[in-house]
Amino acid sequence: MLVVSCGKNAVTIKGNIANVENELLELYVSTTPKKLIDTVRLNSSGKFSFKYEFKKNIFPVFFTLSVSDKPLASLLIEPGEKVIVKTDIKNPAAYTVSGSEGSQLLKELNDRMLKTIISVDSISRILTKIGNTPENTQQINRDLAAIYTKHKRDLIKFVIKNNKSYAAYTAIYQALPNGIGVFGKESDALYFKLLADSLEIKYPRSPCVVQLRDDYNRLIKTTTIQSLFDKAAETSIPDVKLPDVTGRQVSLLSLKGKVVLLNFWSSEDKVTAMNNNELLPIYEKYKSGGFEIYQVSLDEDRGSWLHTINTQQLPWINVCDFRGTATYPLKLYNITKLPANYLISRDCEIIGKDLFGDKLEEKIKENL
Repeated sequence: MLVVSCGKNAVTIKGNIANVENELLELYVSTTPKKLIDTVRLNSSGKFSFKYEFKKNIFPVFFTLSVSDKPLASLLIEPGEKVIVKTDIKNPAAYTVSGSEGSQLLKELNDRMLKTIISVDSISRILTKIGNTPENTQQINRDLAAIYTKHKRDLIKFVIKNNKSYAAYTAIYQALPNGIGVFGKESDALYFKLLADSLEIKYPRSPCVVQLRDDYNRLIKTTTIQSLFDKAAETSIPDVKLPDVTGRQVSLLSLKGKVVLLNFWSSEDKVTAMNNNELLPIYEKYKSGGFEIYQVSLDEDRGSWLHTINTQQLPWINVCDFRGTATYPLKLYNITKLPANYLISRDCEIIGKDLFGDKLEEKIKENL
């Protein structure tokens, strides 16, 4: 049933399943409806091996390993990968996977959801024990809301951090145990756009990108990009930790409790260097009230970077790893051009993007 090939687009999926005896292991492509690709009869050793040949220029493919239509492992595989899966039919959620970065990210995502489901089940059992009174129900609803909020914040971090992986596509369409999608509000349009822009670079003409853009356009019909940031109260940020001018590692999240401008620049870029002149009076005006600037440089030359900082007398936090455009915060925050910035609240939530001049100052005043 399966065409075996040794080409560069071929993948292998091997592994071991404990506690099986004469079970039929099924390999599905996770389409709608799912498509059976191959099967193998397992003996007591539980060892198995599949091969799959990708079509030319195909995108990553989602697979599911199942026994008797019971899912054992979810995989996200790219051409050329050699994937190893180990699991126990009595505890499939504890499977391990190696040889495939996408599959490992998918496992991380599934583990997050399992943790949320366990927390929700625990809260539901508590309500059963204490009784369904109005007061108890109100408290349980608050507890459930806190669980769901944390889960969404974790997914936001996951999407931003892994925005060039199809695993983030799975995250953005993940549904809660009650069947409601985690993302779907107007303020979530930002993440659909971020992910579509990032995936399109690596996977042009991808059906996933088309769907993301369609949903982004649907969500912004009645709003604007700026209002999305104004409403993005549930946003969380990934950390950045880079050396400052003294070589000391400074974490962005260490500034929690302050309103922070995460600013991207380069001493070689005249526009961003000139932007520092606009930031100086704003910084001096609001720093005593809890405002800080965390400036990430795209410089490769330490001397040029330090010279500009000293010449312009920049008093805020300046960090750089001298990797130029390869510095990881660019990918982390989906920065594709300069100047660029994010304004971050005291609670480490994104409250604005690419704000300059009067608009930046106005937003700072609102949040101090």
